Amino acid sequence: MSKSSILVLGKRGGILQWYEGLLDAKASLGEIQIDGFAFNHNNWHERFVKKILKLGRQNPDHYTARLLAKKIQNAQPDIILIADLFYLSLPLLKVLQQAKPKAKIYHWIGDFFDERLIHSKEVVDHFLFTDSSFIDDAKKLGIEQSHYLPLAFNPCVFYAPKITLPRKEALLFIGAWSENRQALLQQLQIPITVYGKGWDKLKSDYITVHPHSLSLQHVAGLYQQYQYVLNIINHNNTRIGLNMRCFEAMGAGATLVTEFSNDLPRCFNIEKDLIYFSNAAELTAKMNTKPCIDVQGTCSKAHLEHTYAQRIKAILCPADQSL
Repeated sequence: MSKSSILVLGKRGGILQWYEGLLDAKASLGEIQIDGFAFNHNNWHERFVKKILKLGRQNPDHYTARLLAKKIQNAQPDIILIADLFYLSLPLLKVLQQAKPKAKIYHWIGDFFDERLIHSKEVVDHFLFTDSSFIDDAKKLGIEQSHYLPLAFNPCVFYAPKITLPRKEALLFIGAWSENRQALLQQLQIPITVYGKGWDKLKSDYITVHPHSLSLQHVAGLYQQYQYVLNIINHNNTRIGLNMRCFEAMGAGATLVTEFSNDLPRCFNIEKDLIYFSNAAELTAKMNTKPCIDVQGTCSKAHLEHTYAQRIKAILCPADQSL
């Protein structure tokens, strides 16, 4: 029997490395052939050609579409998985349409979207949303073929250290600035270390700020050093969805401390796996008492249930056969 074949479409070199995480999943999915095609560039030659086209005020989408058509022809995928929010141009949609019916097309989305998504609904077989509330948003646009599929983490990058050392007790937050995040942090009177762009104006006697971005490898290293990793939903791009941080922190052996959302119980036992809160007062109270969490157990659970490999398996063998 031939292997199932998946072609992942995405963006190479993104901050969250969603595309790279899915490609790395092939290390634990030997029975599945996984290949990738990046919309932005797949090598330096493509990058150079696209720069020349843009300098000449030409649309690079036609060039990208030709490359994609060739990739699909060579890979002959059973599934084409588009990872992240992309409003696909007409040339790209035509290529994807031609890949059907052999290939089934999925679009996995983690950000708020608008009516531009309608243009791809006749080509995409199923939309997968990392925020369950996006399903209703899609229905308002006439998109019915959608399901909930949470984000995940890359165990090649996020894992517990082999040598167990004492971890730092301060609460660690790594993420972009947003108004709601700053509003919460400014209310807290517990030690916090913050990394990320835009935080240079955050002033507090309790907070140590490093206002710059980090590589994913650096983030993983910090998650191995701190006992508690804070997650605050960025309401600029999602409503109740869990971001990668939730899974990455557990995967690195840290305790997740997260804002409550209705999607949280879909992925975790919220009374045993993590510390959750609804406001600054509740967070402060819980961090002062520090509920006991079995971090080894939650780390193992994350590696069993919340890797990109597990999400790919969910697409290939869904419990909901309509997926």
